[in-house]
Amino acid sequence: MQVIPDQRNSKTTAIMLLVIALLVVYLLVFHWFILRHREYAGEIADLRVQFNRFLAVAAQRESLQARLSQIRNSQKDADLFLKEPEFDEAAAAMSGRIGELVRTQANESCQIVSRQPVHPRVQERFEKVTVNVRMRCEAEDFLQILYGMETGTPLMLVDDLNIIKPRTRRRTRGAVTAVQSALDIRFNVSGYLK
Repeated sequence: MQVIPDQRNSKTTAIMLLVIALLVVYLLVFHWFILRHREYAGEIADLRVQFNRFLAVAAQRESLQARLSQIRNSQKDADLFLKEPEFDEAAAAMSGRIGELVRTQANESCQIVSRQPVHPRVQERFEKVTVNVRMRCEAEDFLQILYGMETGTPLMLVDDLNIIKPRTRRRTRGAVTAVQSALDIRFNVSGYLK
């Protein structure tokens, strides 16, 4: 058994030992350094892509602000719709709003005789909620109520308006006199669900 190798194989052995020593030094000293820099290079490439996307978005700032203002304006239109999700809830809320308008806009001479929800017969793009209202009121007070309904939000549209001016006759000592009484007013109030 020979402990010292032959002189002929010593060059190849020395080269192999040198390669092994360089490989061990590389693995112990430089490999983690190179891997770390590869990770940094990947992160830098990702950040450059993200930065270019941000630049593209920033270049569209004016058009995006115009679109945002357009969306905000359309949201203002959304306030015109009834907020309730279903027909019965919306009809009850409309009836409540009408009663509130009568209490706040008119004096005690106005009375709501009846309020009845009416289901639509024809399907439309937006579901229509209609309440049939009958009331007795003075003309000036009714105009304030009507103005409050049609200018407030959500939008309530008045149609099929019928105003009847009843006259009652009163007999006093043989003479018949006409007495003015409150107007008999019938109309439909409609609103739309989203």
